[in-house]
Amino acid sequence: MTARRSAGYSGSMAHFERGSLARRRFLQLLAASGAAGALPSLPACFSRAPERAPGEAHFFAPGERAALDALADAILPEGETVGALAAGAVEYIDRFLAAFDNPVPTLYRGGPHSGRAPWPDPETGAPSARFPENDFLAILPPTRLQELSFRILLYGSASVPGGDRNAPGVPSSPGLRAIYRSGLAGLERAAQAAGAPRFAALDEPARLAAFDASDAGFQEACLTHLAEGMFCAPEYGGNRNASAWRDYHYDGDSQPLGHTLYDRRTQTLYDRPDQPMQTLDPALPNDGLGPETLAIVAALVRAVGGQRFF
Repeated sequence: MTARRSAGYSGSMAHFERGSLARRRFLQLLAASGAAGALPSLPACFSRAPERAPGEAHFFAPGERAALDALADAILPEGETVGALAAGAVEYIDRFLAAFDNPVPTLYRGGPHSGRAPWPDPETGAPSARFPENDFLAILPPTRLQELSFRILLYGSASVPGGDRNAPGVPSSPGLRAIYRSGLAGLERAAQAAGAPRFAALDEPARLAAFDASDAGFQEACLTHLAEGMFCAPEYGGNRNASAWRDYHYDGDSQPLGHTLYDRRTQTLYDRPDQPMQTLDPALPNDGLGPETLAIVAALVRAVGGQRFF
């Protein structure tokens, strides 16, 4: 991990360090899965009408979407950094679960360039005024095996002929759609048992408590997909306006410019001034990491195959 990326986590993750079990588990899952490596400050308000992309299929009914909005807002609220709602993490989940409801399943997108970074000047290596087209807007059809795999993931192993062939060695799965539908219904029942008319009416501690008492499969799915929705390429529905990349100082897709530039005239390599890789970035907080954040960063480094040297 470079000095630039390490330093960037100093203040940007501070609002997670409030002792919430759900937030801690979110970050632990993020570290364990390596999602951040694979991978707009708007006011978060779970009572607003869910945003729907025109022409894009969605899975949740309005009441289910409101409950998931309320849960996401409790786990990753708006603070000094963008929260799950403003980043569009729930929108990402809503679209992903409905991937096969579109004419072409929205599972894979093109590349290699998004148009967010310019071409380098061929002589100086500096950013030019020319930008590539956004190849990420292209939807790539899955192969036959990819489609079968995703259908099992979303609809369950019984949805595909032979999907349960390896049971009981490989346990049968009801599919993510059923897991979400059942899990959100459970949250609503927990709210009614607590005397609230609906889950979204609970305060934040009560929402987190209900989530912590929910099914483990539902918890894992929510935390995994919130991480994906926060840090995915914006074309997948989450990370709206690359807000999570910006607030958490993650570079996102930097090609074709890259970070290390080459000057043909002097035949030298040099860092981008706005995103240095070999030295501290003066634009980012460099006052060190808190113990919990340092542990999370170390876990992220190990998750993507790195080694800690400090």
